[in-house]
Amino acid sequence: MGDIYSIGVDIGTSTTNVILSQIQLSTSMSASLLPVTSIGDTKVIYKSPVIFTPIKEHQQIDFLPIRDLVEDGLSSCGIQKEQIETGAVIITGETARKDNAAGVGRELSEYLGDFVVACAGPQLESVLAGHGAGAQRLSKEKNKRVLNLDIGGGTLNAAVFYCGDLESAFAMDIGGRLIRINQEEKITYISDRIAFIIEENQLSLKLGEEIEWKALRTLCRHLAEDCVQVSGLADVSAEAERLFISPYEYPKKIDLLTVSGGVGECVQRKFKEDTLIEHCMEYLDMGPMLAHEIQMELEKYPQLYTDASEGIRATVIGAGNHSMTVSGSTVGVESEILPMRNIPIIKSRLLPENWKDLYREIMPILQIYGDNAAAISIKGETSPAYGDLKILAQEIGKIFRETEQPVILLMQEDFAKALSQMIHIYGNVIQPVICLDGIDTEHGDYIDIGKPMGSAVPVVVKTLVYQS
Repeated sequence: MGDIYSIGVDIGTSTTNVILSQIQLSTSMSASLLPVTSIGDTKVIYKSPVIFTPIKEHQQIDFLPIRDLVEDGLSSCGIQKEQIETGAVIITGETARKDNAAGVGRELSEYLGDFVVACAGPQLESVLAGHGAGAQRLSKEKNKRVLNLDIGGGTLNAAVFYCGDLESAFAMDIGGRLIRINQEEKITYISDRIAFIIEENQLSLKLGEEIEWKALRTLCRHLAEDCVQVSGLADVSAEAERLFISPYEYPKKIDLLTVSGGVGECVQRKFKEDTLIEHCMEYLDMGPMLAHEIQMELEKYPQLYTDASEGIRATVIGAGNHSMTVSGSTVGVESEILPMRNIPIIKSRLLPENWKDLYREIMPILQIYGDNAAAISIKGETSPAYGDLKILAQEIGKIFRETEQPVILLMQEDFAKALSQMIHIYGNVIQPVICLDGIDTEHGDYIDIGKPMGSAVPVVVKTLVYQS
């Protein structure tokens, strides 16, 4: 098929960067004799400088410097914006909470073209970073449970993957720029999210005063210990509990642990103790000292820790794999809500004999997406038994009676129409129902669903391509 150009824009709490990629696409026939477009080689052709995220007065994102950063990248590669065929704008961390976050994402997508636009809340950011850091791939390759801690400027975003599938995600107020300083070694910012730790431990850290390095180190040690606790390696303290900004479930025993983000990159650099002040003055924040204390804690668990494949760039580099296909003729579709675009996909690992556990498996993950629609990909068999379909329909009903979003179900096997009918009979849902078969997806993919064409439904499955 040839090559396409892809762009990724990551607008984070502290930093913003742009990546341009050249993606080779090839087309083959699937087992169902439908054309599937897949990714061949992905070559990163440009990495922008990492800049501080531009914030205007009234705490709004400044769109123009970000657009300039994008234009500089295109110019450096000799690419016109009209040549960009796909990509992703990811707005994460505290920046996603700015009043104009959605507007900036929309402006960038309108400026550059057809995008997967994800204004990520803290838990969704955890999932994206876990993919970008290589934790999801590592868990799949080794059939292990892998926890990734993505620690940026404002938040820690954690995701647990088991055998390649997302198991849980959570976020905390732990980051490298929660205390900032100037060239005169005076404190210019203290986040109110960690003020209680400073007060309860009587640490001499005050806004406008000269930094007390010993006190800062004590604070960083507290935060590093909190990181270890929430990783399932120690009991979670009352202090750590106060730092959560999303629901937390104590993780099952992890096999491997990775750390990404700007602080994670500093962990991998292993700063020497006698250079910590120098590095803090380089960044004008507490990030290097926090990284050092986390590094010291992780050295107690050498069998668990492994370097992440990415640090500060552990985010999406482009919406890759636009695989156009057509759902089979046995579908169940209420077309009044179509077309729909950029719907995230949650993939169930359950086989038909365990469909009775679908609610328990899916509901915690579905909650990550909040008020946004999400599709559930179901693993089935060619001709499931009536009793199994009834149980599945009842479980789906339990899930979607707790949300106002439409019921969107995907499966590779040919039972979409039967399931749609069973949901109407046994699911007791009032929302529109869309069931599509012949669709092969992975967790973390996105799907566009078009209006029906006769008895078939056109779809585009889009896989986010991460730096590896």
